[in-house]
Amino acid sequence: MTAEQDAAALQLLELYADLLEHQHGPCLAGRIELMAWIDAQFLLLAKLDAPEHAASDMINSAYVLWQAEALGLDINDQ
Repeated sequence: MTAEQDAAALQLLELYADLLEHQHGPCLAGRIELMAWIDAQFLLLAKLDAPEHAASDMINSAYVLWQAEALGLDINDQ
């Protein structure tokens, strides 16, 4: 990637991180970990060839699950 592409990708990650934290609360792992996590989610969705309309919902769900796990919550525990 060029320096411009790197800057644009970083800006996209930051915007998405802001959106997730605004919608679901601050990341318990911190901003740097959140940015790396979002990057990994984008790569995973690209490998899965996930439809664009579903990608946002998939990331939102995964973020909430990740934060619940960080709190020691088991969503399968009833």
